[in-house]
Amino acid sequence: MSKQLEIFDAAANTLKQVFNNLLSAQQDLSVQWIGGISKTHAAITSIPGLPENAQTKEALSQFNTWVGNVTSQSQNASNEVLKVQENWISAYDKQVAVSRDFLKNLIALSSAALPQAALPKVALPKAALPKADLSVAV
Repeated sequence: MSKQLEIFDAAANTLKQVFNNLLSAQQDLSVQWIGGISKTHAAITSIPGLPENAQTKEALSQFNTWVGNVTSQSQNASNEVLKVQENWISAYDKQVAVSRDFLKNLIALSSAALPQAALPKVALPKAALPKADLSVAV
């Protein structure tokens, strides 16, 4: 019984590691994405030689507003995705616990029932076995 549970635990733990790695990668991606937006914003707003007129100031003001909205929405979306992934991992942990208990009970039940249900082995007559055609068509 312990061998089947060991295999189950190994598979469940491997999948849990994948989920945790995905969560970590999502967190890193979020930080890099927001950092990239900030660096791009800083590079564009500090371009040397921009004319100091009303049209340029208006364009930079709209750009700053847009970048602020993009940054805020990206941060909100990333936070929500991380919450969903954390909830997913929590649900997975609960499902693994239930599945493990089910498997444990199923193994115990089948182990108890199999010795009673063992049937004597009966050999089939050779005439009942199909003949194999091993010829190769050319």
